[in-house]
Amino acid sequence: MLTFNKTIWAKIKDSFRLPPNQIVSLVDTSHLDSPVLLEKHNLADDTLVKIDPQKDTIHIKTLSLEPHFPIFTMTIGMFNIFMLIALYIAEEGTVITSETWIKMGCKYVPCMKPLYSKTEQEIFNIKLKSQCQSFLFPYQFFRFFTPIFLHGDITHLLSNLIYQVLAGTLLEGKYGKITLGISYILFGFSANIMSSLCNPKTISVGASGAVYGLLFLCIIDNTLRLFTITNIHDKIIQFFIMLLVIPYFILSLFFYVDSTGHADHAAHIGGAVMGTLVAMYLCNMPGFVTTRISNGEKQIRLLALISIIGYFVITLLIFYLFIPVHLK
Repeated sequence: MLTFNKTIWAKIKDSFRLPPNQIVSLVDTSHLDSPVLLEKHNLADDTLVKIDPQKDTIHIKTLSLEPHFPIFTMTIGMFNIFMLIALYIAEEGTVITSETWIKMGCKYVPCMKPLYSKTEQEIFNIKLKSQCQSFLFPYQFFRFFTPIFLHGDITHLLSNLIYQVLAGTLLEGKYGKITLGISYILFGFSANIMSSLCNPKTISVGASGAVYGLLFLCIIDNTLRLFTITNIHDKIIQFFIMLLVIPYFILSLFFYVDSTGHADHAAHIGGAVMGTLVAMYLCNMPGFVTTRISNGEKQIRLLALISIIGYFVITLLIFYLFIPVHLK
């Protein structure tokens, strides 16, 4: 058990005025009755403090909610715009054919695994190799990722960009560009795996599956934060944020529901599932959840990590071993 005198707590408090991710030396550690590493403290709700008595240091990490420039969110948005322009240039117009989408890297299962029968392979492989491009054919694993950056038209792109920018900006301010970037790729990967399992005969493009992951992560994060905030003033502010943000994002989920057959609902489900699992790993859980089991927060994060890995292993095994591909 670690104990802290007023000098040490004053040092911690003063360190909050420094820029994020600073290391502050302790003035006195003689009062510490054991050299145990106190791994993490949640102070001021969005500030993590790691105290290492063996090295006489305090590591301060601020999960800043102050205005910032969302580097990853803006970069990925600009890249999506660039890719749509590239599609228009390749097509020499604004009507994009399936042939162009396939060449540019859309989700198309016959490019991602061999056809089921030898007869079909002999008949179609030459044409498929020309359609899909020869690189890594017929195991073009990259098609689980590249559809995230392709869109059908300007309307399709804008509908994704609006929600992507709103949710991405909120999340990037708290978790940072690297964490958000990894999460975004996981959302899109999961979405395209689920689409490949459920719709192996269709082509698919768009970031809506990844956006679903962002929306679910944002909703869960803001909901849980209401329970983890201890300051009553901050709790009231968060409550009003929820009144504004959560209903808007829930409405956005219904915006993506389409009965015409053009929307890839399997991809949306895949993104939502991964968004929920990533939220379990990233978000601070309320005390009434973590106190029920020993090391509750660590156990929940470990469970989430195992679930994420297990999800990808199982779905990829099903895709490559049990989903037949036919062109007839």
